[in-house]
Amino acid sequence: MDITQIEALLAVCKIRNFTKAAEFLHISQSAVTARIKALEATLGKTLLDRDKRNVRLTQAGIAFLPYAERMLRIYEESKVTLQEEVDHHLIVSGPGSVWHYTYLQNMLDFREKHPSIAVKFLSYIDSSYMIRDLLLDGIVQLALRYDPPVHPKFTKKFLFEEEIILVSSKPRENFITRTDFYDQNYYHIEWGRPFPEWFRGIVGDAYIPPLQTDHSAIMLTMLLQGGGFGYLPRAIADPYIQTGQLYELPTEFTVPPSKVYAVYLTDNQDDPRIELGLEMLGIE
Repeated sequence: MDITQIEALLAVCKIRNFTKAAEFLHISQSAVTARIKALEATLGKTLLDRDKRNVRLTQAGIAFLPYAERMLRIYEESKVTLQEEVDHHLIVSGPGSVWHYTYLQNMLDFREKHPSIAVKFLSYIDSSYMIRDLLLDGIVQLALRYDPPVHPKFTKKFLFEEEIILVSSKPRENFITRTDFYDQNYYHIEWGRPFPEWFRGIVGDAYIPPLQTDHSAIMLTMLLQGGGFGYLPRAIADPYIQTGQLYELPTEFTVPPSKVYAVYLTDNQDDPRIELGLEMLGIE
């Protein structure tokens, strides 16, 4: 098994056509077929069912696909890590709102102090299993999580506690109650744990928000430009509260604070990149 076989399989899985996959890889169709057959021979399993019109994964192919994707990711990241132009290549992941509103200045200061350290921030990865696998594979050295995975190989370090408050661009004297969350002016976003569980405890599991996003910057813009209300971390809201662009609303509910942790592989604790990542976060 080599990486060209993995690339051929993933290209065919994505494009669902051998001819177009060959064009994408800039090789012949026969080469694509040969690489996939060699991969199937190595694994002892048929990965693709193909006829004149359709290409689809077999059950074995479906089971193997996530491993193939992980192998290609590891290979691509290894090429970057081995580049001679930088001393180290640090890859970190976590919620975009945390990087943007809590650690942005840390990031800029770190780059100025360590110009030969290449840093890559992954803020779009959200699902816990992806973070777990990227950490286990060694692609991500340090992950910021509200809900650090329970795994014997991980070490977690507490970073800070985040207060979530209810805000709007318009002041309001009356207390926000449960029924207000069904109003069309309520904007919803799933902040880190334990916020989602806490909120469902108020509105119920069948609740569907009138308007919802998964992007903190979009949520902030909607609150600043519209007349709606919603929850923001205090670190995001406070600058706008101080300038009168947002108002903290009275409510009968108190959101439990969210705790943010840095997570890394315990076996890699002596890796200089872990030390550099913790330094960037202000942890000695």
